[in-house]
Amino acid sequence: MARLPIGARIRDRRREQGLTQSALAAAAGISASYLNLIEHDKRAIGGALLRRIAEILEIDVGHLSGSDDARLAQDLVELARSFGSATLPEDSALGFVARFPDWARAFVHLHRRYRESADAALALSDRLSQDPALVEISHAVLTQVTAIRSFAEILDSHGDLVPEERGRFASIISQQSDELANSARQMLDLLGGTRGQVRSSTPRDEVDDFIIAHGNHFPALEQACDHLRAELTDAGADLAAAVDERLAGRHGLRTSVAAGLDRAQVQGDRLLLPEGTPEASARFLQARALAERELGELLDGLTDDPRLTTEDSCAGARAALARYAAGALRFPYEAVLETAEALRYDVDRLAARFGGSFEQIAHRLVTLRRPGAAGIPFAFLRADPAGNVSKPFSISGLRMPRLGGTCPLWALHAAFASPDRPIAQLVEMPEGERYLFVARRVTKGSGPFDAPPVAFSVMLSCDAAYLDRLVYGDAFASRATRPTPVGVNCRSCRRGDCAQRAHPPILPSAPARPGAAARQPSAPPDLGDARTLRDSSQPEKRRILAS
Repeated sequence: MARLPIGARIRDRRREQGLTQSALAAAAGISASYLNLIEHDKRAIGGALLRRIAEILEIDVGHLSGSDDARLAQDLVELARSFGSATLPEDSALGFVARFPDWARAFVHLHRRYRESADAALALSDRLSQDPALVEISHAVLTQVTAIRSFAEILDSHGDLVPEERGRFASIISQQSDELANSARQMLDLLGGTRGQVRSSTPRDEVDDFIIAHGNHFPALEQACDHLRAELTDAGADLAAAVDERLAGRHGLRTSVAAGLDRAQVQGDRLLLPEGTPEASARFLQARALAERELGELLDGLTDDPRLTTEDSCAGARAALARYAAGALRFPYEAVLETAEALRYDVDRLAARFGGSFEQIAHRLVTLRRPGAAGIPFAFLRADPAGNVSKPFSISGLRMPRLGGTCPLWALHAAFASPDRPIAQLVEMPEGERYLFVARRVTKGSGPFDAPPVAFSVMLSCDAAYLDRLVYGDAFASRATRPTPVGVNCRSCRRGDCAQRAHPPILPSAPARPGAAARQPSAPPDLGDARTLRDSSQPEKRRILAS
């Protein structure tokens, strides 16, 4: 992006102060012609001269230099791109920020509010199309509306009904209206909480909400795990060996391998691991078992949260926190952050350095959100070969779907075809934002010959602004590779020119990008209209009149 036009601010401030160019130039110790070049941004300015002019104009040097405005100008460019105006010159955004910073901030704030509303609408569309409870209530609403319409048309079309029949039909309409109102209340209860926020309806969704609300960072757990690790390795002991010894010596829990298991479990005084469990997974499971026993009170305190409304959601959150603690114990915060920056977030090298798996390290990177010592903000998602998603964690601007599938063009799915290496992908969302996706297929252990492998695809994502800090961004550093146009999923994606579309969009199609092939946008879904309701009521009317 070009430099901010400081000259316009100097000129505007000089005029506000009632100074001529000659007067300001003389006071600053420069020629009037040189000041004229500065005010028209023909000459760069900084250092002592900028500070001297700021003092004469009685204005903060930071305001003149625009040190805080470069990001605001970039926000304006991204805002324009999101509405299909990708050809607007960046210099015009810089000039607008220089002359009207308050208006620029207002436009960016308005756009953010729009994005928040759009995200809420898309989240609700996911719920309406996937949540079994909402699907059932929606069907009930449609049935009740159809019944009310049917009986109302009978009353309107047949004036010769005897009073008894008219009274019976009116009573049915009243009853169906009460049921419709009750269904509407149930739907509102499911969709919105006390503050109008989208609310979960399953324990897993409540656990996701709980983790997202904390930004997937729990300082109390980090501190407790630091203390526990220091105690375990005080005499220079290996951490993995110390955890194993602590489990056996203090808690009477010994680790052994058992045949026929599909997952680890505790039976009596044994932590049983399936045959073929990788060493990284075994160490992680031991660390989790130790955290559950030694940090139990802390885990219980953290799950005492109003977002967790059932015993199942509390248990799920406690298990998620135990896994978090295992990662915090095995992979120290400061060491992981420092090494990640040095290795440019190469997850495979980090996994080799710390003795973890790709998924474990990816999880740990997402939790590096300590204020003042944070890593790159990552989103996280896991999917199985059928496209079922789990462990969604979003970042600002990029919503990870919580129900249903994802866009089939995501690297999340391509990773299944490349099991031995990560897949890096630069994508552009329908609104114009760009993100880097890094995905890899992972398998859970090695079972018997006739057992199908348990495979997942794990994906990290971050804003494209961090490309130069990640080894995965090197392939896109030259900007020669065009980003892949993607969406979140078909229902919420407004691209009208996608050959991979499986479902029509709920929202109107987005405007075509400059240079994109003109294609007819997909038709909106047929949600039913008055004609449909009327036609569906005819057999019911005939049956009632015949009875």
